Amino acid sequence: MSEKRKYRQFTVEQKTEVVLAGLRGDRSVRDVCREYEISETLYYSWRDKLLEGGKVALANPQTRTPEHAEIAELKKKVASLERSLGRKTYELDVAGELSRDWT
Repeated sequence: MSEKRKYRQFTVEQKTEVVLAGLRGDRSVRDVCREYEISETLYYSWRDKLLEGGKVALANPQTRTPEHAEIAELKKKVASLERSLGRKTYELDVAGELSRDWT
C-alpha cells in the first residue's frame, strides 16, 4: 500500500519572504533554502515568478499584454456602436415626429 505524499502549502506572503531573504544578499540562496526547507529549484521558480509579476505591475498600462490591447480595442468598438445606436435612435424619433405632422 502506498501512502499519499503530503506537500506543504506556502502562502503568497511566505513565498515572498523566502524570495526576498535570498535577494537581500546577506546570505546565500543555499542557506535560505536550507532554513526554509525548500529546494533551490523551487526558490528560483518563485523568484522568477515574483520578478515577472513585478515587470507586469510596473509596465506601461498601454503596453502590458496583448489582452490589454484587445480589451482597449473592444472598448473602442463598443463606444462606436453606442454612438451609432444613439444616432439611429435620434433619427427614428425625428422621423416619427415628422410622420405625425403629415397627418
